[in-house]
Amino acid sequence: MTSNTTSNITSNKRIAIILLSILVFAMIVMSSLHGMDVQIDGDDMDGVGGFFGVLFGCGIAVVAVVFALGLTGMVLAGVAILLCVIFAVVLGSLVLALLPLLFPVLLVVGLVALFSRRKTA
Repeated sequence: MTSNTTSNITSNKRIAIILLSILVFAMIVMSSLHGMDVQIDGDDMDGVGGFFGVLFGCGIAVVAVVFALGLTGMVLAGVAILLCVIFAVVLGSLVLALLPLLFPVLLVVGLVALFSRRKTA
């Protein structure tokens, strides 16, 4: 039995939370080690300043990746809609091109429907 909170979390959200947790844990471990070197405008930043500098850089990178993926998704969705419209236009023009060939069949079907009325009680 799961609660409403855990059932609302999809697998994509779980993966994102796990990756973010791993990233935060890695940042904490990297900040505790003395080998982490961050240079901003030629100045070495270590300790808390370096940690938050790297964290700020990772935040900017995440925002840039999300924006790029969102823009790519919108472009691909637009292309998909355009292809659906092109397919509908081609199919409609094919139906209109075959309409003279189907006219005798439609005429017979219409006459049969006209003269075979069902009697309603």
